[in-house]
Amino acid sequence: MDLHAELRALLLAPRGGQAERVQQLQERAAKRPHPEEWNSRFGDNSLFQAWTSSPLMQSLYAKNTQIIRPMLDQTPNWRVVEIGGGDGRIWDLLRPDDQGEVLLIDPQPEVHLQVASRMPSGVTLHSVVDLAQAPAAWGQADLVLSSLTLHHVAGLDAEQRAEVGLQGPGKLEVLRRAKAALAERQGMLVLNEASVHCEIDLPPNDPELIDNLIDSYLRRCTQALLDGIEQDPGNPMAERWLSVAHRWCLDQITVGSLPLAERDVYELDVWRWMELLPRAGFRVESRQFSDPYRLFCQYLCR
Repeated sequence: MDLHAELRALLLAPRGGQAERVQQLQERAAKRPHPEEWNSRFGDNSLFQAWTSSPLMQSLYAKNTQIIRPMLDQTPNWRVVEIGGGDGRIWDLLRPDDQGEVLLIDPQPEVHLQVASRMPSGVTLHSVVDLAQAPAAWGQADLVLSSLTLHHVAGLDAEQRAEVGLQGPGKLEVLRRAKAALAERQGMLVLNEASVHCEIDLPPNDPELIDNLIDSYLRRCTQALLDGIEQDPGNPMAERWLSVAHRWCLDQITVGSLPLAERDVYELDVWRWMELLPRAGFRVESRQFSDPYRLFCQYLCR
């Protein structure tokens, strides 16, 4: 059975047996060289490039562009704070005559290079590598943009982090900094996150945690990637989308057995985000899923 068929069979397996079959498939994969770790390379010929070219991510970028482009057009000398830059794909929405500033907060130097390569001459890029850096470093902004980034911040807040021995800010504190940066200019937060619950209140190997990860990375994300391949089998990215599904999505399910501090995903579902955002002082003006799998949800907040 080829990999595509094997993943389809995995999706059709009884829900209670999927975790064991994921583990078996990944054990076989471990015997072959691993092309890339999750979010370890960006730019040309990377799996991240393939990921951002997938229909799933293209729909997210389209929803962002529909909101951000009109805002830039209506705001002279705009200033944007972006939390997490990925490969900078969202900034393809910029035009050669745009005038403004982007403050990028991301720990990876390569990300800053990727984003810089997409900036027209009239847009100044400032770089911060530490999300926990003093709020004053953020300055004032017309827009704070965070796409699939805050799920890397463990804990609803610093208090919940402290309960499990983690220091530093949680999601609430980051959101409050965003709110402070937007206050003077009455700006907007555009937040995109997957709707799945895998926060630190679910301990390692918790059955609910494992099933939630399988639901996110297998039943929705892998399903979307396979659908994209089947709808456009001649796409030059098709084989790499298959690698993303196999090497990234299924690997991410295994983080459910890691110690809390070693996970790299601490997601919230829609209802938990809708509770947390008002705690940070935001009014959620709208929310919408950007894909038919109801995986990624966009929140527009002031």
